[in-house]
Amino acid sequence: MPGLTGIDLRTATDSDPLIGLSPFSVVLDRQPADSVADGSGADVDLLIGTNAEEAHLYLAPFGTLSSSTAADAEAAAALFRPDPADYLMTFRRSRPQATDGELRSALMSEALFVGGSRDLADAHAAHPEARTFRYEFAWRSPALGGELGAAHTVEVPFVFDVTDQPGLRGPDALLGPGTPPAGLAARTHAAWVAFAATGDPGWRPYTGPGGHLMRIADNWELVPERRPEPLSERPPTLAP
Repeated sequence: MPGLTGIDLRTATDSDPLIGLSPFSVVLDRQPADSVADGSGADVDLLIGTNAEEAHLYLAPFGTLSSSTAADAEAAAALFRPDPADYLMTFRRSRPQATDGELRSALMSEALFVGGSRDLADAHAAHPEARTFRYEFAWRSPALGGELGAAHTVEVPFVFDVTDQPGLRGPDALLGPGTPPAGLAARTHAAWVAFAATGDPGWRPYTGPGGHLMRIADNWELVPERRPEPLSERPPTLAP
């Protein structure tokens, strides 16, 4: 398995959906969003979402979140975009205070998790037979000196209401030192159980592009989705 790491699975027409992180990826002949767009699962309620800083999991533990450069961010974009410099600029414009490492994480998050989840939600919401619910888990773990943040898998202990497990606590553990916000795990768990039981987690359904999703953190807030700005909408000149 170590010898397979780094294999480039891109083709002339398709990017590698795991952008080089693993050779074990594509097992379906169609993307789920394409199948759902054609009606598969159209009558099944859907709860789908991502974490606010998914790819921090692949950078922060290795010290590369803080050490990443602009070149590293552009190289991440090049793994799945033919226009990496321009695409990186759209992320810079929407995140003017972000560091190069945070931009790199945002690009990786979009490629690995957010884009596919959004496409699936859009495809499902286009069918009126069932409801679509989206969320973004945004509570930031203070692990690794605060760098881990709302990374991939951080939501799992909240979904299952097991944040009191000792192995999850500590400076280098998933939930970091200290105690997560009181009631966050119970509320998150209750929403998932309600969806499993009734098809409704307790917030407004997502209706398609421009719709709302639930932002889950210390406080819960229904917010409009944010998606990368189309390159065609960029102004003709950009300030340096």
